[in-house]
Amino acid sequence: MKFFVIPALSAALLSGQPPQPPKIAPGTPAQIVPAPPPAPAAPAIAPDSIVLESAGKKYTAAEVDKLIEALPTQYRQAAKTDPKVMSQVFWITRLVEEAEKAGLDKKSPYKEQLEYNRMQLLAQAHLYVYGNNINVTPEDQEQYYKANSGKFKQSKVRVIYLTFNPAPDKPGAGEKKLRTEAEAKAKIEDLRKQIVAGADFGKLARENSDDKTSAVKDGEFGIMKPSSTYPEPIKAAVFGLKQGEVSEPVRQPNGFYLIRVDEIIVQPLQEVATEIYQQIKTERLDDYNKKLQLQYQVKVENPAYFSPPTAPQLQQVR
Repeated sequence: MKFFVIPALSAALLSGQPPQPPKIAPGTPAQIVPAPPPAPAAPAIAPDSIVLESAGKKYTAAEVDKLIEALPTQYRQAAKTDPKVMSQVFWITRLVEEAEKAGLDKKSPYKEQLEYNRMQLLAQAHLYVYGNNINVTPEDQEQYYKANSGKFKQSKVRVIYLTFNPAPDKPGAGEKKLRTEAEAKAKIEDLRKQIVAGADFGKLARENSDDKTSAVKDGEFGIMKPSSTYPEPIKAAVFGLKQGEVSEPVRQPNGFYLIRVDEIIVQPLQEVATEIYQQIKTERLDDYNKKLQLQYQVKVENPAYFSPPTAPQLQQVR
């Protein structure tokens, strides 16, 4: 019997939701909880032991192991821990058996779909194996590191953040009036002038910044990398600054940032060697794939063959 997993039904194999961590109120004192004792090892199951029954048939541990091994890798652990997954496996297997009895795998359009799925799977398998066999030497990593040193710069930054009302409507009764964009811009430009003239950035951050988390630390915002998930205008401002420089005001949807770079750090090669190794492999695999795609680009010799799709015709509703 051939065993297939139907892609459209694969989500059914993992329908359970993982347990959610308990919510802890802000300010709750941390408690040291002793680690639970290790769970006792599960007793060994003999291969010929009966472990489950389905549709009146009993299955040994060896038979179930064989069924699980036929599953895609990402579903095997679920099948080993949740018996309901095996119910899905037996159900799908039965559907496949009935389809094969009816010869659907040899009839159109199913045989063409199966062949196309086979092509896709083998193409992906080839790229996976090719990528895993790409050799990256320490010399390759060092060369990449030297040629792309900018990718491994980190900036230690401080910020002053002034919010404004993006929709300046009249506030309701009891609501605090927010700055307009023009007011926020004028104030942050004035703060920048003071800093350029020698005022202490940390003091101005404590007294003016609306980012209270960093304000209490003299505006300290932490380390920013080129790969950080901050908005591009923020990163462009940060990595356009030299150590000790202060940016022009950077507008964001709800406020303006003033950014100072306190220190520029270049990560040493040993810290980023693994990242570089993966990046080189990815780039070489992409290059290989793009060359193949370019090689097999088609040049149309007779445009008449490729007739444009016809527009759908409106049907009168009766």
